[in-house]
Amino acid sequence: MLLRFRVANHRSLRDEQTLSFVSTPRRGAPKPRATEIPPAVSVAGIYGANASGKSNVLDALRWMIEAIATSQTRWSPGGGVPRHPFLFAEEYGTLLSFYELDFLYEGVRYSYGFEVDNEAVVGEWLNSFPHGRVRRLFERTGPDKYDFGRTLAGENVRIAKLTRENALYLSSAASNNHPLLRGIHSALVTRNAFIRQGHRHEQARLLATMSLLDDGLVSHYVDPFLQLADLGVEGAVLEEMVLTPEREAQIAAFREAVSRRGESIDADVLRKRITLRRGGTDATLPLDEESDGTRVWLSLIVFAALCLESGNVLVVDEIDSSLHPVLSSTLIRMFKDAEINRNSAQLLFASHDTTLLGSMLEDKILEREEVWFTEKDRDGATELFPLAEFHPRNDENVERGYLQGRYGAVPYVNFEKIRNVFRERRNDLDEPTAQPSTPTAALAEEAGS
Repeated sequence: MLLRFRVANHRSLRDEQTLSFVSTPRRGAPKPRATEIPPAVSVAGIYGANASGKSNVLDALRWMIEAIATSQTRWSPGGGVPRHPFLFAEEYGTLLSFYELDFLYEGVRYSYGFEVDNEAVVGEWLNSFPHGRVRRLFERTGPDKYDFGRTLAGENVRIAKLTRENALYLSSAASNNHPLLRGIHSALVTRNAFIRQGHRHEQARLLATMSLLDDGLVSHYVDPFLQLADLGVEGAVLEEMVLTPEREAQIAAFREAVSRRGESIDADVLRKRITLRRGGTDATLPLDEESDGTRVWLSLIVFAALCLESGNVLVVDEIDSSLHPVLSSTLIRMFKDAEINRNSAQLLFASHDTTLLGSMLEDKILEREEVWFTEKDRDGATELFPLAEFHPRNDENVERGYLQGRYGAVPYVNFEKIRNVFRERRNDLDEPTAQPSTPTAALAEEAGS
């Protein structure tokens, strides 16, 4: 379970930003004691204008987890650190990038973080809070300077000597079978699933879905959820397919990505394809010929079901992409439902779908402590802030307030300027010109030349 994520100097996140999953105590309710683990929300949604940095918040968390997974085994020994500092001010290319995550592991709260520049890991730390008091497990104050706590058992010094300057100690400790750090490493790497947009990422998810269907791990979920989504689909089956060079390349890339996480996958399974049975007929249709919404729903629901079963974290960029608002709200409600989500799974998403902020879809979907906003300043730096800062009333229409700009984080559109663009264009067209006046004419002229 995630409690808090902090980041600085990653893409548009120039200054330190904090995303908290800790529940906000209601007015008059007692605050949790220092010795208690604070209650956490199961859902957090980030809203903001286009290019405001919503996706960069999710990408920063993904990059941190990927660094933990691969820095020791995949980063080139002489290749430095493949980070993404803030680009709109030259000095940030030389300043440190910072990442820190508070989380629960086996019932104990931990805080792990690191700082990197272009060449090396210059700071790294892991603390635990077994009884509400901080206990230092290790601290790294330079590429090769370490201080280990007395409670961290294991061959700590030997592993430190094996850790490269541009690799994380946590990654190296997992590779060297450290008794505690191997488990923490595994939990962070395998218990956070990221859903990104784009054809390449969708294909990778569908390949993973095929493997899960073949193993029978999610087959009991797939058909019912395809039917409940009212897509006209009765179920999904796997069938052999003729492979194209493009498909072979996708399979190779997917197996490589899986191997980076220390896992393997049967290549024979990936040489099949998913077909969907249409309702009321015996006809089937390959998934790649179905609508975008059908493909997105299938891949989302598979990973959501796995996360809910295992108590993992699902991170979804643009959760409303190609999905009807009822379906995206259904996914959110699954994580918020105590009967379905019995293992403290969490959903973190970015969205433009404002219906999730209001009550148009029957019940209220998101509480104020579950909503975050991103907004860019004039220098292009992203600020992340919670709706709870504005202390909205319980009966306040958050959707309307957001669209009216009450909380910021919405694009400002000057409609008069749009009119002026068309006015100027009409004035230009009123003047004599030898250029084609329509796209069709322009294409015809190009074809004839």
